[in-house]
Amino acid sequence: MTIVLCVTGSIAATKSIQLARDLRRHGQDVKCFMSEAACDIINPISMEFATNQDVIIKLTGKIEHVKYSQEDLILVAPATASTISKFAYKISDTPITALLLAAYGHNTPILMVPSMHDAMYAGISENLDKLKSEGIHFVDPKMAEGKAKFPDIENIVLESLRLINQNKKD
Repeated sequence: MTIVLCVTGSIAATKSIQLARDLRRHGQDVKCFMSEAACDIINPISMEFATNQDVIIKLTGKIEHVKYSQEDLILVAPATASTISKFAYKISDTPITALLLAAYGHNTPILMVPSMHDAMYAGISENLDKLKSEGIHFVDPKMAEGKAKFPDIENIVLESLRLINQNKKD
């Protein structure tokens, strides 16, 4: 099974390295897309090490957003307010939003893990509701210290595996 892990520009991106390693420990192949902002927070080499695969930071003539859009799961962790809102309105202006749009068109399961300031999280509630009504899945953040924080990695892994297994049965 292959999970495409999309890492966006939240400080929670630092936890995505451990998430990728834990997914691999559970037998998943992990391919990683990173946003430009995520690359400012963690080095793509860290994700290459964690996934044992090249990291996609820009689209090329290999049309990576289409190539990986039909994998077993697209996991956006962390998912910023910007990425969630762009995807809610099907704006495709980054490698990650292009991948999300292509995956959505193929009915590939998508799981998002919002991580941001609590005011931003409240501010995008309509976009979250819109995506949920379209069948997009979410792992709710931990609300603490005025932030919508990255949830426990174990919960993300379990929800990812549940969605993959559910999709295999359908």
